[in-house]
Amino acid sequence: MSDRPASIRAPRGAAGDDRESLLGPQLLQCLHAVLRGLRLYSSANQTLREQIQELLASISSLMDDEVTLIAMGEHFFVNGVRLKPDPGRVHLHRSLMAEFEARGLGGLRFTPGLTTAELETFLRCFLEARDAARGERLAAEVICAGVLHAVPVRLSEMGAQALGVEGATDGEAEAEAEDGVEGERQRAGQNFRNALQGTRTLIAHAARTGRPALHRARRLVQPIVDSILKNEFSIIGLTAIKDHDEYTYAHCVNVSVLSISMGQTVGLPRQALANLGVAALLHDLGKLMVPAEVLQKPGKLTPHEWELIQRHPLDGVKMISRLPGLIPLALDCMRTAFQHHMNADRSGYPRVQGVETQATFSRIVTVADLFDALTSHRAYRERPFTGFEALRMVLNRKGQHFDPGAVWALIKSVGFYPAGTVMLTESGYVVLSLSPNPGDLGRPHCRVLLRPDSSLPHPELPEVWAPMPADEKVARALDPEEFAVDTNALLAA
Repeated sequence: MSDRPASIRAPRGAAGDDRESLLGPQLLQCLHAVLRGLRLYSSANQTLREQIQELLASISSLMDDEVTLIAMGEHFFVNGVRLKPDPGRVHLHRSLMAEFEARGLGGLRFTPGLTTAELETFLRCFLEARDAARGERLAAEVICAGVLHAVPVRLSEMGAQALGVEGATDGEAEAEAEDGVEGERQRAGQNFRNALQGTRTLIAHAARTGRPALHRARRLVQPIVDSILKNEFSIIGLTAIKDHDEYTYAHCVNVSVLSISMGQTVGLPRQALANLGVAALLHDLGKLMVPAEVLQKPGKLTPHEWELIQRHPLDGVKMISRLPGLIPLALDCMRTAFQHHMNADRSGYPRVQGVETQATFSRIVTVADLFDALTSHRAYRERPFTGFEALRMVLNRKGQHFDPGAVWALIKSVGFYPAGTVMLTESGYVVLSLSPNPGDLGRPHCRVLLRPDSSLPHPELPEVWAPMPADEKVARALDPEEFAVDTNALLAA
């Protein structure tokens, strides 16, 4: 029997979540049939061999960088997309749910390279692990059996944010409503850390294979979209944390977070926000082709080095174009990668002939990219600009290089005093901006650093204004030299 899967394709025009919604039920049906067949027949049985082949074809039809099948609550999720219940398959769903629950497992993950022999070995190991204790050891057992492209997902690894599963249960929603600002900050921190870790993996995968993993990128940005749509703006404040070692990954995440927030401001719908977040996450992918010594050079670039830098938008397009089947999301990513340095007035690069103008996603990402770059450590700058300084620089170029609507969306997203800005109030308080306050852009959420009587809040009992009181007003933003403080540590606290 050949390992080449039979041809299973989504109907013409299906893309994005539609593919999972259309083909996911077929995956469940095939898996259920194979598990039943493995209990009844030996490997030589022709019917079982055909069922395994059909299951492999079903998995392959959903494969980009991986396929995840997750059982959570009363629903199955394929690649983060919840499958709508089918009244005619209730028994099948319950049977599969019971299989996972008996073994203490939350799902299965398949990666490219899976063969029919591996798939059969994996599922036989799965069936032999008849209880939760064996389920905990299943991952090690399948590796010992020579299975490298299928792994079980243990319940201990589960998490809606980490797995990219959309939506929360009613109990989770109630808990979120009750735990207030502190709970929001904790959720924002977890979302941000998940995105940062996932982006490391995403970029490493792209560097290794020469192409990005769009499904993985979409699962990374979905919790950010959810957070911003809930008007939880603490995650915007985390984009102000600047770390030398994490710059490559954090810049991608920061630009994605800012772009999603800006997109919400201009009224983009949920699916467009998710696509914008992915395009922003991958906008600088082409820099993988630029030598590190050029990117980190402290002095002036030579003409050749500058040419290498200017090629990165085109190199990003080439990497994304290697994806099989150019779905609309991939085309959005290619366009954004190509145009994000072009500028609205076409004063940037690459230079193009004709009347091409920046697309909406590109206009947003251009502004978000510049703002984060200005506030980041650079070898050729003594210190990064503060968010307040960077915002002023972006405003000075509005209408010349940047779309005024995108600049306005940035201001609405970060506020007049972006996170990390140290401010002196008219009453004499020195405070640190933590996150924007959409209700009043001039009164952000703040942490008190120094009181008017020169006393300091206890470091273990921070004094937080959520947001700045109505009777307080910012007198001016302070330069870092005027009030030295470790803003990274305070923002991450």
